[in-house]
Amino acid sequence: MTGTEFLAYVKRVFKRTDKDTEIYEAVTDTIADMRLQLKSEDYKEEAYIAGIVTLGEYKIALPSDFKHIVGDITIVDNAGGDFRTLTKISKQTYDEKYGDRLYTAIGDVNTGYPTEYCIYAEQIYIGPVPDATTYKYYINYTTEDYVEISGSTTSVPFTDRYRAIVRAGTLSEMYQGLEAFEEANYWRSSYVDGLVKINKTDVQNIADSDAVAYNGI
Repeated sequence: MTGTEFLAYVKRVFKRTDKDTEIYEAVTDTIADMRLQLKSEDYKEEAYIAGIVTLGEYKIALPSDFKHIVGDITIVDNAGGDFRTLTKISKQTYDEKYGDRLYTAIGDVNTGYPTEYCIYAEQIYIGPVPDATTYKYYINYTTEDYVEISGSTTSVPFTDRYRAIVRAGTLSEMYQGLEAFEEANYWRSSYVDGLVKINKTDVQNIADSDAVAYNGI
């Protein structure tokens, strides 16, 4: 739906005609919240990201449009013909295990084939410190693309399939602003229920089809 089409769709419930600007702002905020809450199939990407350039480096920048990581990171060693999944750990655990990365002399740093990572300050911290610059790193992630919705918007995100959910979030924002808290809570509940359904559907779509193995009698 275009911006103007979605505005009309919202106003079929929200009857006031003097709040178009506020409605567009509420739609913008709702879309931003949905992008934050969901790992939607609509905004998933896969990519190889640049590894380290110089031995001794251990931090890799995340893609500029990064929002959520999906699954874990895979390291690919083309020279050795190997790839494996890195284990995600916390920044605290990373600091405890790989404190030697802070040594200024490369000879004092324990390098090796990476096995773990953490995400911190919009970067991927690799551990151990990589012993080669040729490794490639493959990630699945969702993108962030904040767009202000207006009458000139050609396609309001999520409204091709979830327009009722986007409208519920928008109405919740509008009634909250008017201090009509009962109506705001009603639409907020509908919006949250909708997000749960989207997440459940996306999980089912990407789940494997292996049968569950039962043991016992």
